[in-house]
Amino acid sequence: MGLSQFIIIGIINNLSTDFRVSIADIGALVTIFAIVYAVATPIINLSIGSIALHKVMLFFMLIFSFGNLLTAIASNFNVLLMSRIITALSSGPLMSTAVTFAAAIAPQRKRAWLISWVFSGFSIASVFGVPLGTWISDNLNWRLTFWTIFLPQSLLLS
Repeated sequence: MGLSQFIIIGIINNLSTDFRVSIADIGALVTIFAIVYAVATPIINLSIGSIALHKVMLFFMLIFSFGNLLTAIASNFNVLLMSRIITALSSGPLMSTAVTFAAAIAPQRKRAWLISWVFSGFSIASVFGVPLGTWISDNLNWRLTFWTIFLPQSLLLS
C-alpha cells in the first residue's frame, strides 16, 4: 500500500507525458487520493460493524488490487483518476483493518511488536518501493510499476 499511495509523485513526469496532461493535473491525483482517503476511511470503518476482520481485509484487498490493475491499464486520465479514487477508498480501511487484525491475532505480549511490523512494512514499502517504482517507470514503463504492485496481490488472493 505504501508504494501504491506514494508512487504517483515519483512518476509524475511519465504520467504527464503519457496522458498528455499537465504536471499539476497529475499532482491533483495525489490531493484527490488524500482527500478521499481522509474522508472515506472513518466513514467506511464505522460501517464495517461486526463483520469478521478476515472477510473485511479480503474484501478491501480485492478492491485495492482492482484499483491498481485499473491504474496499470488506464487508457485515459479519467480512468486513471477513477482508479486512484478506488485505491484510496480501499487503502484506509485496509490499513486500519490490518492493524486491528494484527492486534486480534497476536498474543498480548507480542501485540505491540506485531502492530509495529504492520506499520514498518508500510514505511519500508514507501522508503524503498517508491525509488524502485520510479526507477522501473523511468527505465522500463510506468505501467510496469503498477503491474508489480498488482501481481503479488493477485497471487495472494488466489
